[in-house]
Amino acid sequence: MTFRVSSLYKYLPAKYVDDFVHKGTVLFRSLSYFRDYEDAQVRGDEFEGTRLHRPQNGLEITLTAKQQKIVLPHSFESTANEDDIFVFCLSTVLSADLAAQFKASACVEIKNPSRFIAGIRAALHRRPSIKSKMLVYGEVKYYTPDEPVIVDWAFPEKIAMSKLSIYIPQQEYRIAFAVNDAFRVENTRLRLVAPGERRPPRATSHPERPFKLGSLAKLSKVHHFS
Repeated sequence: MTFRVSSLYKYLPAKYVDDFVHKGTVLFRSLSYFRDYEDAQVRGDEFEGTRLHRPQNGLEITLTAKQQKIVLPHSFESTANEDDIFVFCLSTVLSADLAAQFKASACVEIKNPSRFIAGIRAALHRRPSIKSKMLVYGEVKYYTPDEPVIVDWAFPEKIAMSKLSIYIPQQEYRIAFAVNDAFRVENTRLRLVAPGERRPPRATSHPERPFKLGSLAKLSKVHHFS
């Protein structure tokens, strides 16, 4: 695969740099973690793992029995199995502003993304407990709530690789895999949400999957922020 970006950037506290660079410790967190992460919504996103559709003029639906169209004030949500999809988040830009937003004192530049992803793929194949070896990666697709959903609602991997457009400045790049058949087509929960309706409560714990890739020193350059 030809990469559109020449480098990827992982923002993190300086105390974790050694584990990442010299041991290749890569921690995949569940989508539910990022949904519930409380950091003034810099990284936390209540719609993480959900494809939201909220037209400005209301949600138009067709009553098939009468072939009648009506407009509801509701929004449409298609939610993947957030606990069964794991992502590793990076960025395509090196930015002191992003480091400040993420409260990161360092950023590791991955200068060879293809080798890095190949290492993750190999680690995934060494895990017999992870039945599906499907690895999804690429730049996050940003959207606005009023955009038509088309068929994205039915593809959990597309949902996992999308975020609301308010997060565009992060220029996120994701690597993702799933367990328990979570990437299966139409393996999503659909619902209509009324204005003001409360979202489900936050989870009390979030699954994670750590990988050890071995030294990444030859692929990496460390940037520090004061």
